[in-house]
Amino acid sequence: MYDFAIIGGGIAGLELGAMLSHDGHSAIVLEQSEHVGGRSFVHVRDGFTLDNGIHLVRFGRKSAVARVLRHIGRTIEFASPGNAYLVDQNDDLVLFPTGPAGFLKSRLFTFSERLKALKVMVRLKSGSYGGLDRYTVEDWMQSEGIEGGLKRYFRLVSASMLVCPITSVASARALIENVNAVLKTGISVEYPLHGWRHDIIDPLIRTIKQHGEIKTGTRVESVVLEDGKATGVRTKDGIVRARDVVIDVPSQEIGKILDVGAVKSDRLRTALGLVPTSGISVDYAVQGKISDIDGLIYFEDPISFGCVISNIAPDTAPAGKSLLTWFCPIHYEEMKQKEQVRNYQQRLEDRIERVFPALKESTIFKRVLHMSTVDGVELNINQLQGKRLDYAIDGIGNLYLVGDTTAAAGAGGDIAHESSIGCYEKITGSTA
Repeated sequence: MYDFAIIGGGIAGLELGAMLSHDGHSAIVLEQSEHVGGRSFVHVRDGFTLDNGIHLVRFGRKSAVARVLRHIGRTIEFASPGNAYLVDQNDDLVLFPTGPAGFLKSRLFTFSERLKALKVMVRLKSGSYGGLDRYTVEDWMQSEGIEGGLKRYFRLVSASMLVCPITSVASARALIENVNAVLKTGISVEYPLHGWRHDIIDPLIRTIKQHGEIKTGTRVESVVLEDGKATGVRTKDGIVRARDVVIDVPSQEIGKILDVGAVKSDRLRTALGLVPTSGISVDYAVQGKISDIDGLIYFEDPISFGCVISNIAPDTAPAGKSLLTWFCPIHYEEMKQKEQVRNYQQRLEDRIERVFPALKESTIFKRVLHMSTVDGVELNINQLQGKRLDYAIDGIGNLYLVGDTTAAAGAGGDIAHESSIGCYEKITGSTA
């Protein structure tokens, strides 16, 4: 009998399990794959530490994941990327603003666009934008008269921050709320100084095991419900009893382990059809130093962003070698078209290798991932926070939800981190 049975060992499930274990609760994490971490899983090859897609942490030392680690008594150091750049059509580097000062320095904008940008940023920071729930990013830019370099800028910000490259789909409210958060914290993104595995994943695993256990290769067949309450989970080996059950699987998959028809919840039925984000990730393991740039680099064709991650966190590559990682967000429907995805991949690789010509001679290995699901929810106007599942389902006691398809704040992976704190506070009634 455990205090908590957590279905799924994604990053949110690990964070929640670690916080509960640190408080003295016993938790068992049941993960169907052979490793935990979900998309935060780290692959080590020939001394290179590869994330499954670029894994910069939004808000860094002021992020939800940093807060989780503080809760379990773990201090984490973050490395701050340097200047970000846009590579223009001539392969020249143009400063890409990550804060208000950048708009004054970047030649991406005309003088009038700089003035408009600063006015927009002041309004964003004041939180004076309201009534934008039905506005796409494209609608909002049109209403504000945003054109030229400033339109290019917000298009790229939407692609990187919301993981949605189509401004006619992405939510203006989500974009504005997340840009506002960056302005208030003063931090865009940072990266764990020693990498995800050393700084985040391993400490979470160790903390869970203090009072519980993690079982990989264990698929949960169903949630056990008795008298309107969750009392455990059923696996092929039998029933695991727990006082409370937590589901850390994408809401699209909840119907596989829970009798949705027995739950009278329109929001739950809607959550089953949430559209995720998708994209292509490319990693290059490189002999020698490929570049001195230690910040994000953006392309416009195809819309993508990446960095020499080993310049930010040297532990991700062996001494004297480099690790370059890139991500190209692609709309979920486009990811279903294999020929189109191959075209995106070829264009992306051609663009990267044109900017870094030494790659053709110095690449040790290249890894390409086609990811139909990157984050569980695309932040379009129909999938905003208020329309996603809360941390509990009405009508079922002792059952909780965590993960990046819940109604947590943020964008991308940050939703998962925020959800672990929100779910913890829902369960315990205490502040994390």
